[in-house]
Amino acid sequence: MGARPLRLSLSALVVVAALATGLAPAGRAEPAGRLKLDGVAFSPELALTSAERSLGLMNRRRAPVDGMLFVFPQDSTGGFWMKNTLVPLTIVFFDRDGKRVRKLSMTPCVTDSCRVYSPGRRYRFALELPVTDPRPALRLGPFAEIRRLSRLSS
Repeated sequence: MGARPLRLSLSALVVVAALATGLAPAGRAEPAGRLKLDGVAFSPELALTSAERSLGLMNRRRAPVDGMLFVFPQDSTGGFWMKNTLVPLTIVFFDRDGKRVRKLSMTPCVTDSCRVYSPGRRYRFALELPVTDPRPALRLGPFAEIRRLSRLSS
């Protein structure tokens, strides 16, 4: 009987340690206070892998309040589409330093011929937000945190 509570306690400790070091899986919010949008802490869901970026916010009836941050290991010029995305979104593209390079509004699409939304410039991060989000989204940071996320992405 004594071993079982200890085993559960060790499992709980491992989970807490993983969350505390920022190793939360994509689709979960980063620990509060790590990322900032326009200098204010926010907790977007993360898409760090190619598979997570491909799935994005498809088939969701509601966008997360702080959106989803798509993180790329290198600069990109590719566009986004809204295939099977059920809600309108705003997408904000940021360069490797976290400076906004373009902001676009995107409409839902459930057909096979969906519009591609491209920033027309190189970017490292793309943040999809609910279309009603009032934030200007001029700066993503802090620099050390976005650099860390970029290193974690694949």
